[in-house]
Amino acid sequence: MPTPPTHPVEQPAFRSLMLTSLFLGAVLFLAAGPETNGFAGLGMTLSFGVFLISFGLYLLAWVLREHELWREGRQGLEE
Repeated sequence: MPTPPTHPVEQPAFRSLMLTSLFLGAVLFLAAGPETNGFAGLGMTLSFGVFLISFGLYLLAWVLREHELWREGRQGLEE
């Protein structure tokens, strides 16, 4: 019997992408200093953007997963 695919919340690659983009954004922010221009500013903006989008998707997937688990638990009580 094949194993079912893991939920995005449970995949380590998704969490590592999120944490890596946050770390890279923080490093570029510290490297750029107050004058964010050029490559460091663009990289910082992009990595924080990737972090925000992936964090939002992670939270949405977690809420939907918890809701589905709640619905499955309620099915047994309603029957």
